Amino acid sequence: MRFDWYQATIWDNNTHAIETIAKLGHELRDCDGLARAYRYNQGWQVLHKDLGAVATILVGGNGGNVHAFASSDATDAFVDLVRTEYEGKHLVTRMDAAQDFNEAGAFMKLRRTCKRVAVAHRLGFQRIQDNLNPEAGRTQYIGSKKSDHFGRLYEKGWEQANKCKPLFPGFKPGMLQSITNTVTGEQVKPADWVRLELQVRPQGEEARRVASSATPEQAWGFTAWSHELAKEAMAIDLERIYIRTKKVSKDEEAMRWMCKQYGGMLSRTQSDLGDWACVGLEIGKIIKEQASRCA
Repeated sequence: MRFDWYQATIWDNNTHAIETIAKLGHELRDCDGLARAYRYNQGWQVLHKDLGAVATILVGGNGGNVHAFASSDATDAFVDLVRTEYEGKHLVTRMDAAQDFNEAGAFMKLRRTCKRVAVAHRLGFQRIQDNLNPEAGRTQYIGSKKSDHFGRLYEKGWEQANKCKPLFPGFKPGMLQSITNTVTGEQVKPADWVRLELQVRPQGEEARRVASSATPEQAWGFTAWSHELAKEAMAIDLERIYIRTKKVSKDEEAMRWMCKQYGGMLSRTQSDLGDWACVGLEIGKIIKEQASRCA
């Protein structure tokens, strides 16, 4: 099992974060249009000469923090870099945990298991398929796309085979006897390669912090139905991860961001003045002076 998408907010200055993540490739390319779609001001894609785009970096929004993500085959290297360079200094906003299967009839077998779980937990169960073209590949959704936890079961082999269409005129996916699983390197039949994945969007700082060190297997323990599905479909005997959520007020949230942004300066002030009580008094004094000037 592995992550197929990993997206995080990172605590670092823009220049250093860009330089660090750029080590994954050979070139940086502007993508300000994509950045604006995510409500950031600037963006760059990290390009690898052999792999294409391997990471996206966004800055100029969300409290001044850096936001970055990677997907598909580029995710493993991105996760390794972020968790090494920013251990304890990043919060996960989305992660997709994926498990591949290579077995004839795997899609329908797994779909039956997914359906039992969906019925038991009253989840949505929408299937997308082209009834006239089985080589288009089927996709089964578990739950709602708007939910914090959303499952997908799809025919990965046919998805990959269809990517060859633009390259070869007259090509049909059924012409392929086998295709390379880009994760394992093994040759598989397109109809046999199936992927089951869970998309997790942790809500709140505590959940995002837990996610920043969770394994792909542990991601399936974030909610009851995905925990049950993992046990049934993948025989994973994992422990449920219960995250206590605390409602944080806007003022408390602003205070936390201020401490993250100016923690270094505040710590130096504490060292100069002697203790944190003096820091509080100094901040109060400055606020009072500024208020008197505006009066």
